[in-house]
Order: sequence, then structure tokens, then C-alpha cells
Amino acid sequence: MHYELCDFYRRDTSFDFNEEANEIDWLSLKSGQRIEVGKPLVFNVDRIDSYINDYDLLPTSNTPLVSERFKILFSDLKDDLQFVKATIVGGNNRLNEDYYFMNVLNVIPIMDKNRSVYEIKKYGKAEVMTIKELYITDLTGHSIVRMAEHKSYLIVTDDFRKRCINANLKGINFVPEGHSAYK
Repeated sequence: MHYELCDFYRRDTSFDFNEEANEIDWLSLKSGQRIEVGKPLVFNVDRIDSYINDYDLLPTSNTPLVSERFKILFSDLKDDLQFVKATIVGGNNRLNEDYYFMNVLNVIPIMDKNRSVYEIKKYGKAEVMTIKELYITDLTGHSIVRMAEHKSYLIVTDDFRKRCINANLKGINFVPEGHSAYK
């Protein structure tokens, strides 16, 4: 069984990659390549909540920010993950430097197009895929991958999910393959 890794946070917000403050462009964060930067990556949020450090995964636009606990738990996955120090800047320039950008190093075509239910719409030259029911072929020996067909999807194995649950990590939801919000 495979799962989509999703975040959950107490309020509706997003920790956004700050392109102006960073040395790299946000698209390179989804490339599956190791990144080298001379300083922590900067993310912005409207305010830094008093409970932020209760969470091990923060809501972002598919550029996951994870806690030190998460980083330590998965430090053995050197072929799958790279952790890059991050600085979160909130309102009134309050800082939180307790998180890491989780760079998923494998972008692999894993969507079972025969079993999955999806549609592709064209907007000019751009194609946008909407996945209504996702099935996975195989992660080919990896614990976590970014799905090549739709790079916003992070797919994990059942073992990865169990490690998160056993460590009591917070702010993480797992959507099982085959789940559909359209049914």
C-alpha cells in the first residue's frame, strides 16, 4: 500500500518559499536534484504561532518544511531525502529557525494510468492534471518519492507511514491510494 503525504495544521495558512530572499528558484525545489545553498532557505508566513513547534510537518506549497525530530527519524534515507536548514519569517519579522526544507531526491513516474482516474485540461500550451483517484505502480526501492506525473504529490510507503505513526509525528496525514474525494 502507498500513501500521499499530506500536511495538517491547526489553522488555514501556508509557509511560502520567498524567491527574493533565496539563492535558488522555487521550481528547483521539485526537481529531485540535491541543492547547495550558502544560507538557510527563507519561508514566509503571516504570523508565527505559539504552537508552531508542536508540528513536525508544516503546510507549504509542496515544498515541505519538517522538524528536527522528523529529520532525525529519517536521516537514514540519504538516497531519498536531503534536509536543508530553513528560516521562517513571520509578521513583525519574528523568526523560527527550527525547521528544515525536505528535498525529495527522486522524481519518478509511478502513477498507474490504467487504474487511476484523472483528467487533463489544456489552458493554452499548459496542461493541468486533476487526479480524482490515484493508484501507484511501484516506488522502485524508495521510501518516499515525488510523483513525476504531478510533482505536487509526495508518495510514501507503508513502512514510512508506520515510522511516522510510531514516532507520534504531528501535522501529517496519509491519504491511501485509491481514495477519492469525488465519490
